[in-house]
Amino acid sequence: MIKKTKGLLSIINDTKVSSEERRNALSQMLGKIGKHSSIGNNFTCQCGKHIFIGEMTIINNNCMMMDENHIYVGNRVLVAPNVQFYTANHDVYFENRFVEEWNEASGELFFRTQALPIIVEDNVWIGGGSIILSGVTIGRGSVIGAGSVVTKSIPANCIAVGNPCKVIKWLKPQYKIRALEEKDIPEMMILFRSTLLNINIRDYTHEEIEDWVSCGNKTERWKELMSHNQYFGAFDKNDCLIGFSSMNKDGYLHSMFVHKDYQCKGVATQLLSEVEKIAKKWGVKEITSEVSLTARTFFEKHSYKIERIQKRKANKLELTNFVMRKILFPEKE
Repeated sequence: MIKKTKGLLSIINDTKVSSEERRNALSQMLGKIGKHSSIGNNFTCQCGKHIFIGEMTIINNNCMMMDENHIYVGNRVLVAPNVQFYTANHDVYFENRFVEEWNEASGELFFRTQALPIIVEDNVWIGGGSIILSGVTIGRGSVIGAGSVVTKSIPANCIAVGNPCKVIKWLKPQYKIRALEEKDIPEMMILFRSTLLNINIRDYTHEEIEDWVSCGNKTERWKELMSHNQYFGAFDKNDCLIGFSSMNKDGYLHSMFVHKDYQCKGVATQLLSEVEKIAKKWGVKEITSEVSLTARTFFEKHSYKIERIQKRKANKLELTNFVMRKILFPEKE
């Protein structure tokens, strides 16, 4: 298969061959290439038959697809120049990468390789110079920024950039957002307690967490908070509460809690967008919040600046947090 592919690549990358000859060679070499799809010059692959390309997909120049395992590229996908796909992987420990006491006559390779498929779903755009690693799926409608190294799967409908590649913006709402009411308080109490005990425990002592948890044990306390703050909840496809946040008309962001099973999945980002939107409608010019040690990095990534570090009393104990601020409408010079 590899030998045959090398011969077909010589035809495909020959600028003197006709478009019809090139198309025939691509059809012979690949597992599939859809109608109106095209591959640019200087294309490189290994097996060929492991590559499946959908309809109306454009793969630009200098693309490399090391297809020891399958590479599936969907419909209406745009792949910019110099993008590389690597299905192969090796163990990080050299003792496992190489065969100890290798025998040349065995017919075995002296090193070990694992190969996992790569899947690019429909309507994806991959920016120039990106590298897609083994086992990765890029979700439908997402955009990969130029020069990114995609080490882990990227969800649908987002913009992801960097090395390692991470989501920086959602193109479509991932979760249902609605205003919370008193009937939601029992579910809020459960989520509040679970998040503290499973997530915030990483940055606070057990005694501090227990003291913090005790602040949310009474329904009347939540009713009081709701009377002063507008709460919004994020719900999954089963209509279960997976996160909540709040804002008041003075621009104070009181809370941001996300279920332990939905960390780093865009819930907090979507909730923050919602509370910032309502703040703008109220004419708020700057948002302030008292942010935990755990949430500091998240808020910094969303342009919140630390004003000061402080000790804030929870119930009986004083816990460390940060007063942070974000300007929504900077004054014009």
